Amino acid sequence: MNELSKSDWAALYQAASEFKRASPWEWMDNEDLFAVENPSNGEVGYCSILGSGREEFGLGIFLGEEGYDRYTKLMAEEVEPEDFEESVMARLISMLFVDRDVLQKRDRDVIRSLGLQFRGRSSWPFFRSQRPGYVPWFLEKEEVIFLTTAIHQALVIAQRVQNSELDLLERETENLVLTLCHRGGKWLEEWRRPNMPNSNSESPMETIDPVTEAQLHLLRSRAGELGGTWEFDISMLPLPIGSSSDRPYFPSCFLAVEKKLGLIVGTNLTKPWLNLSEKRKAFIQILEKADELPREVRIKSDKVKRIVEPITSILGINLRVASLPMLEEAKASLYDHLCKRNT
Repeated sequence: MNELSKSDWAALYQAASEFKRASPWEWMDNEDLFAVENPSNGEVGYCSILGSGREEFGLGIFLGEEGYDRYTKLMAEEVEPEDFEESVMARLISMLFVDRDVLQKRDRDVIRSLGLQFRGRSSWPFFRSQRPGYVPWFLEKEEVIFLTTAIHQALVIAQRVQNSELDLLERETENLVLTLCHRGGKWLEEWRRPNMPNSNSESPMETIDPVTEAQLHLLRSRAGELGGTWEFDISMLPLPIGSSSDRPYFPSCFLAVEKKLGLIVGTNLTKPWLNLSEKRKAFIQILEKADELPREVRIKSDKVKRIVEPITSILGINLRVASLPMLEEAKASLYDHLCKRNT
């Protein structure tokens, strides 16, 4: 029942072709945000027509309230578009028009099965689903159906904007987004205020659980005198893990480097969607395996500080926010090594 049919694909490619012919990026900007509610599950997709910057053309749909938060931060330049970790932790569906060599065999097989042909640069429809931590992947059935629906509604909105019947920024100061929803067999428009996700989900005040605290006190009693300085960071490696048939993911790398000589004293590759408690356990594992606990740990972000500060506090380790030159060199070497292993 969840298998994609030929008619599902045909409807999506037909909608994509209509979108390409209309080329709404000629009169709409990336900032012209509107939303489409998924008729099947009620989730809202926040839509941005891409192309005003003349770099990539298509439609991006940021999913859910987290998606809206991601979009607003991008527009406010609070995150860099090139920030790899920020980009792969977003949840979205996209349709881009690309050159043929961007397509993978699976894309070309679908196009061939439909008897379609596309010619020229930036003319080939390219559809992808992105889930936090995963490699952008091929669409599933429900995503194909929703994307098809969203494209049709985007064309309706774009036509109204072109005819000066609609101003999507009209109620921007009230933080309201024009949202299309399907009710009683027809599409209706509502100006809605998105619910922002809780930004305090990883509060700095969150404490270590009693079992882990006891474990840390035992580790400290066995460690003896503290010595040396570590540089420590958690970052996502742009190196997919997983089989070619399953959706691969990008691992998080917990890396600790001795500052003086630049030697790696501990590393831990994990799945990228660990919760706060699991991230702390991964850091503790590095400490437990080390020959000596450091006198000081240097980190570069408040995000990492929230993870390690309760641990270093219990162990009596000084924590300092600073640049991490030795760690950056070690991370580059580790990445090169892992790349060679996978070739």
